[in-house]
Amino acid sequence: MRLDFLTPRIDRLSADGAVEAVHTGALLGRLFRKPVMLLAREMCAFALFETANLPRNRRRQAARLHARTASPYIAGGAALVKSGEDFGVWWWDLARVAPMIAGRGDVALRPETLAQPAGRDWRIVKLARGYEAQHWRDGALRASAWRPTRYDEAAWTAFARTQRDARIDAPETPPPAETLPVDTAGEAFSLARTEITREQAIGLGLGALALASTSLFALVLGQTIQTQEAARKIEAETAEIQAATPRQADTMALEGERRMLASYREIEGRTNPLSAAGAAIGIVAMHDLTPQSLESAEDKVTVTLPYEAVKIVGDLVAEFETSGYFRDVQPRTDAGAKTLVIEMQVREAAPPLSPDA
Repeated sequence: MRLDFLTPRIDRLSADGAVEAVHTGALLGRLFRKPVMLLAREMCAFALFETANLPRNRRRQAARLHARTASPYIAGGAALVKSGEDFGVWWWDLARVAPMIAGRGDVALRPETLAQPAGRDWRIVKLARGYEAQHWRDGALRASAWRPTRYDEAAWTAFARTQRDARIDAPETPPPAETLPVDTAGEAFSLARTEITREQAIGLGLGALALASTSLFALVLGQTIQTQEAARKIEAETAEIQAATPRQADTMALEGERRMLASYREIEGRTNPLSAAGAAIGIVAMHDLTPQSLESAEDKVTVTLPYEAVKIVGDLVAEFETSGYFRDVQPRTDAGAKTLVIEMQVREAAPPLSPDA
């Protein structure tokens, strides 16, 4: 979904703390979207989260949990991107990055790799500092490694041999290093696909609502609360994934990762019809879909999507149900209008359960 008029301001942060302006951004992008700060590749870590042994309706949930808990950094930031049936996870050290961007306000952090044009098979990218080896499959990044000097045959062979899922054999010698332009339609700047926190998706969804109606310009995303039960929430998610997976051994690692969250805390948005509508827009945007219409009532949100969304309706329903915003998600097709209509109740608007429930 390319929306050039919503391109935000883009800067690049190098490992020594220097900030370089990359793109001034479009007018509406500067007004309604936070600036994007590209992090030098050497400051980031990448891993592929494989989902073949997980139920389809639990894969994104498990990937988000993995991104939250498996960070190699004590205070880590993360971004999650789709990679075929799997997910690519990027991490960075917030303890290192935060002092470098202090005073720059609220910015969206992204690895510089996500600002590159998509690749095919195998390639080496020459960066401002160092070189990045990449393996791509079906338009998705499957592996990435960085080194400060050029890839010689030994280093290239070591990288290629670690890619056990490669369908196309790597060239015996490293390919020529490429210098790539910034792709403003890339993953780093898409409306929601690289977001893993629901607050980010809500904010972008509200921005889209504000563009559609000037009466919403002055609205601020509800109150936020400090939740003290994040660890218990993630423990419950882990239990759900394990219970839904026939081979529980494949998800046992999640239990160990969950234990890393003894001191984990997060800010959650308080659910209301407006924030629920924003969350719905964020969820469908993650699947590269644009709603044909969206209706938000006191206790219900209705999203109308193009008919081709029927192919991923199971994933959409699972996303809505596990977002924390919706319950009783009911999809139906409208053959005459050739649309998929999804109706769902807003959770906080639901009546409280009785003590005996």
